[in-house]
Amino acid sequence: MDRLIVEVDENKCRDCGFCIQVSICRSPAQCIGCLSCYYACPYEARNKKIKEVKEEFAEIRVDGIRYSVPYPSTIKEALMNIGVVFHYPSTGKISLPCNLGGCWACSVLVNGELERTCITPVEDGMKIGLNIEDREPVRIIHGPEHHRVGGKEDT
Repeated sequence: MDRLIVEVDENKCRDCGFCIQVSICRSPAQCIGCLSCYYACPYEARNKKIKEVKEEFAEIRVDGIRYSVPYPSTIKEALMNIGVVFHYPSTGKISLPCNLGGCWACSVLVNGELERTCITPVEDGMKIGLNIEDREPVRIIHGPEHHRVGGKEDT
């Protein structure tokens, strides 16, 4: 299966750690193509590339129902594959306004903890809960750099 991934351009990378520590890459060992690091890198040291990867399947439970979903993938992709609908941003509903992990609007409960679906990889045995109505909203805001993850725009 062909998959969009991100590769590091070693000539531009300054090992600043922004892509891992601030943007919080959840899959450094095997890129899942969420593109968070691509848009967040202040040195443009990330390149998009199509790569052929072996498609496997992971067993997950969503609200107690077992599903077999493609792996590697994001939780967002897995949920969309099983028919979960993402809504326009509103209280208590899962949405995808930034699609890069900065706004937390796509959050669900993953093994009991609030986590972002757009940047988190699917793992075998994962338990996902879609009821987030009681949860406090979370949002990452950081640095003066211009990038989509922090919600800042180039002016």
